[in-house]
Amino acid sequence: MAPRRISIWWLLALFALPCCLGQDENMEVRRRSNKLSAKVVGSHHQRTGFISGREVVGERNLHIETFTINTATEKELGNPEIDEGEHTSHRVQTPQQPDCNSCCRGDFGYRFQQPIAGPPGLPGPPGIPGNHGNNGNNGAAGHEGTKGEKGDKGDMGPRGERGNIGLRGEKGYPGIPPELQVAFMASMATHFSNINSGIIFSSVETNVGNFFDVMTGRFSAPVAGVYFFTFTMMKHEEVEDVYIYLMHNGNTIVSMYSYETKGKQDTSGNSAVLKLAKDDEVWLRMGTGALHGDHQRYCTFCGFMLFETK
Repeated sequence: MAPRRISIWWLLALFALPCCLGQDENMEVRRRSNKLSAKVVGSHHQRTGFISGREVVGERNLHIETFTINTATEKELGNPEIDEGEHTSHRVQTPQQPDCNSCCRGDFGYRFQQPIAGPPGLPGPPGIPGNHGNNGNNGAAGHEGTKGEKGDKGDMGPRGERGNIGLRGEKGYPGIPPELQVAFMASMATHFSNINSGIIFSSVETNVGNFFDVMTGRFSAPVAGVYFFTFTMMKHEEVEDVYIYLMHNGNTIVSMYSYETKGKQDTSGNSAVLKLAKDDEVWLRMGTGALHGDHQRYCTFCGFMLFETK
C-alpha cells in the first residue's frame, strides 16, 4: 500500500514540475506620466528549455541593472513618453527560474518619483562660532519706582584694618599755663556762728592750683584777671536772720540776707564777677546769726578765673 502511495506522489510531482519551471518572466517596460509598469509577455523556457539556477539568477540581475541604467539615461535626455509597442529593445527577457517563485509573483508595482524619506540621521558636529554681533541701541530710561520701606538695621560689621597715619595738623593755640588754671569749691559740714569773722569751711572739694587757703577760708589771685565767685548759705533754725558779706581785700562787694522765724530754716545766696590784681584776696565774712552745716553741704563757696588781664 505504501509503495503505491509513493508512486502517486511521484507522478503528481512530475506533472507539476513543468508548470513551475516552464514559465519565464518576459518584462516589457513602459513609462507613462513618469510611472513605470511591467507585464509578462511570454515564456522563454517553453522555447529554450531548462537552464541552471545560477545562470538564470546572474542573467536576470544583469538585465535589471541594464534596465535601470537605460531608464535613468532617458530621464536625463528628456525622451518623450514611450507608448506600447514602441522600442521593443527595452523588453527584458528573464530566463527560467529554478524555483517556483517566478510563477507566483505578481506584477511589479509603481516606482515613486520622490523616495520616501528615511529616519533622520545623527546630528553633526557643532559648527564654528559666528562673529560677535554689534551691541543694540540703548533702551529708554525707565520710570522711577516707588521708594521701598526702610529695612532693619544690620549687624555691626567686623573691625577694619588700621588706616594710614594722617598728615600732621596745624599748630594750635597755646594752652593755659598752670598759673592760669584756677578753680576752687569749699563746703561746710558743721555749724558756724562766729560773728564778724571770716567763715572757715570744713572741707574743700576742688582746689586747682591750690590758691584757696583752707585754714583761713580766703582765695588769693595768682595773676591779674577777671574772676567769678558765688556762695550759698542756709540759716540755722535757732536764729531769725543771717547776714553774709563777700569781701574783696577789706571791702564789701555783695551781701546775702536771710530771715525766718526760729525753728525754721532758710537758704539764700549771691554771686559776683571781680577784676583782681595779683595777690588780691576774696573771702566771706559772717555778719550776724548762724549757719547750718551737715553732710548735705548746704553752705558752699566757689570761684574760678575767667581770663587773664594785663
